[in-house]
Amino acid sequence: MAVAAFRKTMQMGLGEAIQRLNLLHAKIVRGVAKDEDRKEHELILEALNETKLDLGFDCNLDGVPDTVAIFAQSAKTSCCRILPATSSRRKAPSRRKRK
Repeated sequence: MAVAAFRKTMQMGLGEAIQRLNLLHAKIVRGVAKDEDRKEHELILEALNETKLDLGFDCNLDGVPDTVAIFAQSAKTSCCRILPATSSRRKAPSRRKRK
């Protein structure tokens, strides 16, 4: 008889996860982190990386998104703009009054 595997989950707010990650990162950088702190940092980072951000930068305006390396270039030159995540665009609602 096969036993069904139960998945145990928990939830953590995105802001809470980032705040905790920052605290743990600061401990690591200062050299005061324990092994448990380093492991927790890795686990939170792994969990955050499960959420993907659809970003597209188009610095040369050719309509093709550039790679993530563009973050560093954009920080230096402020040349880039973020493209919409999808190619379909919503039509803006009409402001005309209906009779």
